[in-house]
Amino acid sequence: MKLASALLLGVIIMTPLACAAPRPEIEPADQPILDAFLGHIESLKRHCTPERMAQFASQPEDITWQASRYIRVPLVAYQLTGDRKYLDDFVGCLENLLTQIGHDEQGHPGWYGLALGLFRHPDHPDEAVDVIITSFTMAELMAEFALTVREDGIEDEYAVNVARYLDLAQQLVDKWDARGNYREIGDRGAVYITNERLAPVKAHLTQPHNKHEIITRALVSLYRATGRDDYLAKAYRLGIRFKRCLMLDGEGIYRWNYWDPAGPWDVHPDDPTKWKHWIGAEHRGGYYQLSLSQAILMYELGLVFTDRDIERFVRTQTQVAWNGSLDDPEYFRLDGRPADEGHVYLCSWLAPYDERIRTMAFGEPAQRRRMQQLDHAWQGGVAATSYLADKYLLLPRWETAGPSDADVAADWASGEGAALIDRLAFEVTPPGYQPPLTPQQAEWLH
Repeated sequence: MKLASALLLGVIIMTPLACAAPRPEIEPADQPILDAFLGHIESLKRHCTPERMAQFASQPEDITWQASRYIRVPLVAYQLTGDRKYLDDFVGCLENLLTQIGHDEQGHPGWYGLALGLFRHPDHPDEAVDVIITSFTMAELMAEFALTVREDGIEDEYAVNVARYLDLAQQLVDKWDARGNYREIGDRGAVYITNERLAPVKAHLTQPHNKHEIITRALVSLYRATGRDDYLAKAYRLGIRFKRCLMLDGEGIYRWNYWDPAGPWDVHPDDPTKWKHWIGAEHRGGYYQLSLSQAILMYELGLVFTDRDIERFVRTQTQVAWNGSLDDPEYFRLDGRPADEGHVYLCSWLAPYDERIRTMAFGEPAQRRRMQQLDHAWQGGVAATSYLADKYLLLPRWETAGPSDADVAADWASGEGAALIDRLAFEVTPPGYQPPLTPQQAEWLH
């Protein structure tokens, strides 16, 4: 159950993005964090020059983990302040990346460059390839721009940009359907699989759960921006897939793996008794946060996940992943092993549902950590983006009891999506998912 709205983050929040003003009122303890964040924007723009973007595009996955995060900074700055100079900074940074777009033989746009080292095919290691999560990351960012100017009533002033960005975003996403990388797997939902030109054990591999969150977020943003039902249907199926992979112990706690197989394409090409990828608990705190965020996003849309699911995820956070201490926190993987140094297993999107999580993610402990990093361009600028955006833009929207964005999906859920929901909806019962550690244990393969 969600916390009462009067307790939400302990600040007065005005509805974000309903019009160009007012903007959220910033908590006094966060004002230095915001000031430092805004102060870093000019220096961060040096990472968004055409030359720097060409470097990112030469290994396209770097766009997801680095370039896109630099580009997002001024967009969030605009959303927080309403200062149009930041919106124009965003457009300038994005345009520098768009100059690096290429096309394949079928005319599909994308950033074509070297795969990460372990992903390169030994027979053609220098081949330029496309990266699926980079396509979705940038599609989400362009859709978010379109939604921002639309909700602020200035869409006409950016009409050329909006039309171009939404057209490109849809091409970036739709090409993966055309290539066969989107796979529906019956009542188990759907997955996306990797590029076929990668190393044999990496090619046509089901994406791990954290990357499906990136894809789901893009699909939801594109649905909101374009109204295309197929995007929400895909997001729904991906959410079902994640829920189908949840293990449930007797204490009402969810656990899950970093990766799970989904089809015959995941069988090792040289050994049919093995999968291409290992199965086990997520090994990075960021992956944990992303995977869990997929479920929360779908819950707030009123899809796939229920109040009971959220209660179980809260128990996962407070009884498994974190020792509950605000002053001396310790974090753990979902298999109980201590987290590697520097890895924080804390999903901030759980803040609306538990006061301890809210305090740890956005209260004094978080503020103290952020204050120690003000002068660092990455930590005080790029990394502070999520803290400020989540606290002052996203989570206030989720303060209502129950799913707060259900109206976004309501027409689809009662119309085009009704039959799909009726067919795929289910509740997890103990013991939940039992991962097939070998292909022979996967009933759906036989």
